Amino acid sequence: KYIRNIVLSEGNKTQSIIVSEILYFSANPPYINIHLESKKYLHNETLRSVSLKLKPEQFVRVHKSTIVNIKMVASFTTRLNGDYDLTMKNNVTLRLSRNFASDFKNQFNKTHHLTTK
Repeated sequence: KYIRNIVLSEGNKTQSIIVSEILYFSANPPYINIHLESKKYLHNETLRSVSLKLKPEQFVRVHKSTIVNIKMVASFTTRLNGDYDLTMKNNVTLRLSRNFASDFKNQFNKTHHLTTK
């Protein structure tokens, strides 16, 4: 039901990227940017349409213009106004809007279990 790969065209090169390697998607109307660890791609789709194809337990909307891979979020810090700053595993900081905070926190807590060995 959910996609595992996205096929992207860049100039005359077409390639497939694995969805689980995506850090986040950001709006860049009428396109979206797909952010990987060290590269960014432009893709001709909307955030809404791509969000319907992604596993909801892995990809969470954090802002009207951003969807993150919850497994790529290293930490989040409150701004003391209802919003938060997310730090991704590549040290990029993204805004978590108060409108999406409760959904995000629920998914983050499900995904990031504390373990001791």
